[in-house]
Amino acid sequence: MNKIYDKLLLSLALLIFAGGVYLYIQKTGEVPSMSASAEAPTGTAPYEPEIVPETASTEANWPEVPVQSTGWRYDVFTPPKIFLDENGQFTEEGWQPTAPPPPFGVYLAAIERQLYRIQFEGYIEEDRSDPSKTLLLLLDQESDRQIRVRPGETSADFDIEVVNFDIQRVRDPDNNIEVIAKATILDQRSGEELVLTHGELLYESGLTVRIASDLDPSFEKEFTEAPVEFEGPAGRYTLLEINVEDSFVRVKKHAVEEGTEVDTRSLRIQPTSTRKQVNPPADSAPPTSTDPDSSPFNFNF
Repeated sequence: MNKIYDKLLLSLALLIFAGGVYLYIQKTGEVPSMSASAEAPTGTAPYEPEIVPETASTEANWPEVPVQSTGWRYDVFTPPKIFLDENGQFTEEGWQPTAPPPPFGVYLAAIERQLYRIQFEGYIEEDRSDPSKTLLLLLDQESDRQIRVRPGETSADFDIEVVNFDIQRVRDPDNNIEVIAKATILDQRSGEELVLTHGELLYESGLTVRIASDLDPSFEKEFTEAPVEFEGPAGRYTLLEINVEDSFVRVKKHAVEEGTEVDTRSLRIQPTSTRKQVNPPADSAPPTSTDPDSSPFNFNF
């Protein structure tokens, strides 16, 4: 059955092809031949070049962009220029952020104070009514050795004499007792009398301020007093003040160029793991002594 359908479809296709050839011959009047070839066109003369006339250049007179009722400047062929201002708002005027101020150029690296060679570590009261029986516990910074001495005694190994020892017990408004213990010693090296207070560190009179710079790691200046002028990587400076209690210095940077302002800043020590700690923290000092009520001996460290 399928073969019959195939034959019918083939016959129908041949009939359609033959009808198409017949219609083509009827329209053209000739049978197309495979040997027909087109001939190239021929002319009587070669092409002549066409001369293009020169035109004079003219300058356009472009008008200024008019101001619109909204305040913006634009026209048909001139779109508005849009910028963002410092507040993030659209504006027609160009805006540039303010240039950052020039670096100050120096920083405070350290305020170094040397501890006095003898420090008051603690005391042992054997008789509260008689301070002369108290055993003082001092520390020699040079040898890191403890000195045990009583008021009125001399320690020849450390060149000191305890001239006096006094304890005061003061009550605050909350009725808490604060014990203030002071020992007066004679430094046999210098002949100077000094007062050591329990719970406080005693420093030498001198100090050293170190000024450094991030702009030049090799720059470092040391000062022992103020005011003093010095040159830095970013200009000329004056160390105006050294505040030991609050650990800061005031430094003035002079104007580098004409028209620039003088810059004065209070510099504090920048915390970094590589720099020395200038002053010992509060918890490094011995705690303030308390007033114990039981025990025949009072140990205060």
